[in-house]
Amino acid sequence: MKRKMIILMNLIIVMGLISCRSNQDLVYMQDVDAEVLAPEFVTKVPEYLIKTNDNLYVSIKSMNPEINQLYNPAQSIGQQGTQNLYSQLPDQYLNGYQVDSNGNISLPIIGNVGVAGLSQRQAQDKVQEHADEYLKDASVKVKLLNFRVTVMGEVATPGVYYNYNKSLSILEAISMANGITDHAKINRVLVVRTTDKESKTYRIDLTNKNFLKSEAFFLQPNDVVYVEPHKIKNTDMNSNVYSLLLSTVSTAVLITSLIISN
Repeated sequence: MKRKMIILMNLIIVMGLISCRSNQDLVYMQDVDAEVLAPEFVTKVPEYLIKTNDNLYVSIKSMNPEINQLYNPAQSIGQQGTQNLYSQLPDQYLNGYQVDSNGNISLPIIGNVGVAGLSQRQAQDKVQEHADEYLKDASVKVKLLNFRVTVMGEVATPGVYYNYNKSLSILEAISMANGITDHAKINRVLVVRTTDKESKTYRIDLTNKNFLKSEAFFLQPNDVVYVEPHKIKNTDMNSNVYSLLLSTVSTAVLITSLIISN
């Protein structure tokens, strides 16, 4: 009976050891130690080119208040005073200017302006040119409203996240999702990028500084980031069940041994 108890206890200990994982597996850029990285690791932020179905914020201001009310929908006066028409995602969709299948946005009075294939700055300059034909001292701003990325897998809060800055790195996207879980496999993070012509996939090893040079370090609108689970996750889930069973069996054996010994 004692021999059986020893075997059971050893099994429980082994299952506990199997489910253990080193914290080192979750450390980013393990090969960097307060060093100054070479210029090759400074990744240039790629310039995003506007595509069909993109949603743009367009603001045109001039010295004429009536013109401002027409061309600058970001602010409107209602019964409750000034309200931001872009404060919520549905508002952005309704009040933004969507690029149609021909690559144009349709602006009041100005008409169609072709922006597909242009950078944000180029699109702003082009709208400025058209605005100058109708307005005096016009000031134009163009921003991308639909810069969203999806973060999935072993992160604390998976979901779709919107970015309103000019760039977004993979580290920032994971931070938006409140970081990785203890079961994350950060040496094989998948980035899926879909364009008008094709889909690309990238494998990112966040434990190695070389990921800073990857094309996927800076994300593009509609990218999907998937943090794979480590194989230890299944072991942990199974070990909990096995530990419970072994504990139950060991308790029963212990009780039985006490009854027999008495």
